[in-house]
Amino acid sequence: MLVLIFVAFIAGLVTAVSPCVLPILPIVLATGADGDRRRPVLVIAGLIGSFSFFTLASVEIIQTLHLPSSTLRDIAIAIIALFGLTLLVPALTTRFERLTAGLPGIGARLAGTDRLGTGRLGTGRLGTDRLGVGEPRVGAAGVIAGLATGVGLGLVWTPCAGPILGAITSLAVTAPGSLATFALVVAYAIGAGLPLLAIAMGGRAALARLRMRSASAWAGRAFGVLVLATAGLMAVGADTALSADLTGALPDWTNTLQTLERTNQVQSALQDIGANGATTVSGPASGISGLPVGPAAPDFTGIDHWLNSSPLTMAGLRGKVVLVDFWTYSCINCIRTLPYVESWYQKYAADGFVVVGVHTPEFAFEHDTGNVAASIVRFGITYPVAQDNEYGTWNAYSNAYWPADYLIDATGHIRSTHFGEGDYNQTEIEIRGLLAEAGQAALPSAAPSAPPPPFIANQTPETYIGTDRATSFASPQVAGAGAAKYTFPSYLSDDTFAVSGTFDFQPQYATATQAGDQLELSFYARDVYLVVAADSPVPATVQVTGVTGASPTEDVGADGAMGIGAARLYHVVHLPSAARGTVIITFNAAGARAYSFTFGG
Repeated sequence: MLVLIFVAFIAGLVTAVSPCVLPILPIVLATGADGDRRRPVLVIAGLIGSFSFFTLASVEIIQTLHLPSSTLRDIAIAIIALFGLTLLVPALTTRFERLTAGLPGIGARLAGTDRLGTGRLGTGRLGTDRLGVGEPRVGAAGVIAGLATGVGLGLVWTPCAGPILGAITSLAVTAPGSLATFALVVAYAIGAGLPLLAIAMGGRAALARLRMRSASAWAGRAFGVLVLATAGLMAVGADTALSADLTGALPDWTNTLQTLERTNQVQSALQDIGANGATTVSGPASGISGLPVGPAAPDFTGIDHWLNSSPLTMAGLRGKVVLVDFWTYSCINCIRTLPYVESWYQKYAADGFVVVGVHTPEFAFEHDTGNVAASIVRFGITYPVAQDNEYGTWNAYSNAYWPADYLIDATGHIRSTHFGEGDYNQTEIEIRGLLAEAGQAALPSAAPSAPPPPFIANQTPETYIGTDRATSFASPQVAGAGAAKYTFPSYLSDDTFAVSGTFDFQPQYATATQAGDQLELSFYARDVYLVVAADSPVPATVQVTGVTGASPTEDVGADGAMGIGAARLYHVVHLPSAARGTVIITFNAAGARAYSFTFGG
């Protein structure tokens, strides 16, 4: 066990200097922006504690409190944004100190205050650090703020997964209360925290050398802007995309440093405590496919129903090459990948290839087994589908994307991952490589896949209509008509939506409550889709303005008529090429529930 603790500590050190630390680096550097020599220590202590605790307990917290899976991350982003505001507007720090001035406990003790809350150095007195720069001693408010910022960082940081981290994640799900799991998590977190502390202290020392208070204040405000911008990127998920892009673009030297994690001694020790190590296959360490050997694939956890198959397990699939495809049936990005996934299954199933589509719902109606079964028929899916309503398997894989593919070899180890659309030819090459590793010498020829839809710059982003996630709603309420009565604005800004009529807004959707209610959207795209549902059929009319060449779709006729029924994705606009336009949907009866707009090229 001591060997594993040491290796976990080294793995944390390696992770902290890898590209995946870059998204949180501005915040780490900013911890020293106010010259407070204790804040970096407090922030990193909060990060270590937060990362350790939530790695062990986040799944249980989410499930026990019945919270959305993004809740803890959203709270963390809010904390980080608040930290940025205190750097940008120092008056906020002063106000916070007044609010917490009477707080007893660890904050006061760490701040060096007596039982009466009076600073030992006297109110307003300045200390001097070794660099000779006077600075206010951190008070209870500073302690709380520093620890809270670290807690936020621990929640949003996604380390690059090596074998040890994969084992830790697996153990956190399967044995969250064990001493071995706790020791490995803490060792890894301390290893990751020390380099980050060095970075934070280095940034603080650099600022201290400015000597001039005005320059230090200017630097603090600049860091405040940077932290707020980083929090904004995190809020839209761009930090994980940036980390993935940088990890792929920069030299893979961290993989070399993880060699220690892949030794037989470490893998054997992992197996002894119940974690499946990333054992290598015969041949080179990466296998003849050239793909690195990752952690053991988690089993299918918390599955409500199996469709197209009896229940499957990873142990029962040993000897097969498996593609685990996370999807949901109203996601346009998922829908566009399904023909490729189905074609691979049809082509290679006889050679030992299995696809398991894990359907993890985004909206409440996607929990319905009948709706999922109908979508399987509609999209021509013949491979097994696991209905993951409670996010059990989603969390076991620490997944965060629709669609997401995890390619698993015949020994049960993850060898490749892919998030989003595209790279279909490369995925097929990887499937063939793993089948060859498993002993399949004669495989069907690989025909090049059709290219994915082209990327469209400035395409309208996915637009949610329910109150939980609506960010571009533009309708004013009608004066004196009650809270549910709305009208179209005189001008609809780009990429915003509006309603006219009487609508009932709920967290996930808005319901048209009478005939004639209208939904309007300004968009830039080639194809517009609407996730909408009705318990009984609702006729609707689709009108597209501001563009030419709109043609009928599989859901909208030449006269603009559309029938709304089962909850799914409806194709409402198709243009010859991407253009800026407006679509108005008139509901000719009450009862239609509109969830979100999505777009395609």
